[in-house]
Amino acid sequence: MLMKNLSINSILMTFRQANNVFIYLTFLLVIPNIFIQYYKWKFLLKLVKPEVTTKESLYSLLVGFTFGFITPGRVGEFGRAFFIKDCSWVKLMGLAFIDKFFSLSIVIFAGAFGLMSLIGSQLHFYIFLPLVLFTISALLLLRYLLIHPEIFKNLLYRINILLPFREKIKLLSSSLDNFHQKQAMKLLTFSFIFYVIFFTQFYLAAFAFEHAALIDVFKAVSSTLLVKSMLPISLGDLGIRESAAVFFFGKIGVNSTTAFNASILIFMINILFPSLLGLVIVLKNRLLNLYDSSDSS
Repeated sequence: MLMKNLSINSILMTFRQANNVFIYLTFLLVIPNIFIQYYKWKFLLKLVKPEVTTKESLYSLLVGFTFGFITPGRVGEFGRAFFIKDCSWVKLMGLAFIDKFFSLSIVIFAGAFGLMSLIGSQLHFYIFLPLVLFTISALLLLRYLLIHPEIFKNLLYRINILLPFREKIKLLSSSLDNFHQKQAMKLLTFSFIFYVIFFTQFYLAAFAFEHAALIDVFKAVSSTLLVKSMLPISLGDLGIRESAAVFFFGKIGVNSTTAFNASILIFMINILFPSLLGLVIVLKNRLLNLYDSSDSS
């Protein structure tokens, strides 16, 4: 419904009139974007497999993009755990969850600020004030949990006592054995850097089609990412992200075509492109396995 006024002609016309310099810059930022994600993932992998290689870390990350692309909410990204050799996939799933959780936490922090800024003026003071106080309290609690990972381990231990799959849960909790406050702070920093890069890409993509104030775009982008993350119901988040972008960018007076084009451009650069790289790796490994099996026979 939010995108019903968009037409193919208006979308293509806006693309033809775009400032290509900003589009190129958006594409170039995919390099630090993927690098910081790879660096985060390798940092976590070394906690359970110190000898993990650069190739293994990067390949598993890209394959995770591919599986994430074809699953709602990109839950397939956890499939990266199956491409690390000589290590328990349960432990690796735990690390992948930690990675996703810390990234999501930054989205929640930024999104809470952006959303409150956008909708605050539309709410009655006696509704807005309790909402702000509740949000601040929730964010402080979230921050406390992030920098005290031992809480998660204790929680998993309690679950381990109650549920029948004790060995699996024990392995899952062991992924936190070397993850302490120091590691949590580092991962939080890496996640923040990733968010800044991602936001910069979105800002440049939007600026390529229409000029807008930096703080206004931050409000719209942070709100879009928050809503998209809370509604993991489509493949590659397609449709949810675009609808949210059209809605929130509209709140800051940005044309719906601009919002849609910026969002779809981000999808192509940050999701489709690395997913295709991961697909090449999957197909390459598949062909090598077929060759090895035929050679041995």
